[in-house]
Amino acid sequence: MRSLKKESIIYVNFAPYENAGGILDYFKDNFKYVALFSFNFHHLGKKGKYNKLKIYQKGVKIDSKNLIDFQVPEKLIFLFLPFRSLFIFLQITFYTFYLKYKFGTFENYFTVNAFTAWVGNLLKKAGFVNKTIFWVWDYYPPFHESKIIVLMRGLYWQFDKWATKSDMLIFLSSRVAKLRKDIGVLSENDRYKIIPVGTTNIVTEKLRKLRRGSKIKIVFFGVIKKNQGLDLIFNYSNELKKSFPKLEIDIIGAGPDLKYFKNRGTKSNLKIKYHGYLLECDIDKIVKRNHIGIAPYIPSIENEAFYGDPSKIKRYLSFGLPVITTNAFEFSKEIKKTNAGILIKYNKRDLINAINKVIDKYAFYQKGSRKLGKTYYYKNLYPKMFTPY
Repeated sequence: MRSLKKESIIYVNFAPYENAGGILDYFKDNFKYVALFSFNFHHLGKKGKYNKLKIYQKGVKIDSKNLIDFQVPEKLIFLFLPFRSLFIFLQITFYTFYLKYKFGTFENYFTVNAFTAWVGNLLKKAGFVNKTIFWVWDYYPPFHESKIIVLMRGLYWQFDKWATKSDMLIFLSSRVAKLRKDIGVLSENDRYKIIPVGTTNIVTEKLRKLRRGSKIKIVFFGVIKKNQGLDLIFNYSNELKKSFPKLEIDIIGAGPDLKYFKNRGTKSNLKIKYHGYLLECDIDKIVKRNHIGIAPYIPSIENEAFYGDPSKIKRYLSFGLPVITTNAFEFSKEIKKTNAGILIKYNKRDLINAINKVIDKYAFYQKGSRKLGKTYYYKNLYPKMFTPY
């Protein structure tokens, strides 16, 4: 396996996913120079906080530049998407030219988004980078109640076709690779790898205990959107409070529907704490002190999560938290097979039954979570991204 210590990499992603599964940490530990372009898509908090270019040398940040944050009201995000994309294109191009001037041609250009992957392929043709890598995270179904969103998804799919011509093509799951074959974006002869999101920690601490009648802490982490399924908790908050009087819920993250869920929280009798957008270290502190990680995705093929890999669940597994989730994605079968948690249908009975089962056999599910988390440790997964097919 080739050494990356003398190589450089441009990495483009969107907040708050820059370090999902420890990918940024891996780059900082293994490349001489890392140039991170981070852009804000949904409103996550203070303006100007997220659009950044950060440059690292041997893991240490040596420079940071503010990028233009072209914000519009949340309801108009998709309408103005072409303009926002133009700003992204111009800024990546301008600063890649700057990076080439200051540090020389970058060996690698890495991204998880079809549009920014297309930008990378253009930069390669211009001689600014030597190799492009597209780690395919997303599939956006071509149907939605909003005609604007349907149109924007159609345009995105055009970029996706061009992006598959990257030098290295990697998919999070075989499900998302198969789908691209089925619709003709990917041919049978195209080469690619399957590399999922990794976990970031191998738990060595003594197993925690959870007893019936004691305080139960459940955490939800991620971008706050309705398709993440949080309504399941609020729809049955009275029943949850009755069944688990000492239940506490931490909700970590920001997003387009945060205000909606905060309003629902004011009408709930559950003890819920909204933490908003946090730094990585603060997220880990909160997740670690919880007992159960929940990911109640709405299980539908119309939900883009159906084709992806759940980074929030990898976060829970990183700290040995038993997981309660729906059968919405390919990784669900791994959770069930290893007893790392419980799969539920999107209803009250399954949710309450699952919490009861985890409480009664907490050590059993905790061991399963630790074992599965160790299997997907990011330092063992990500080197495969930089080896030949």
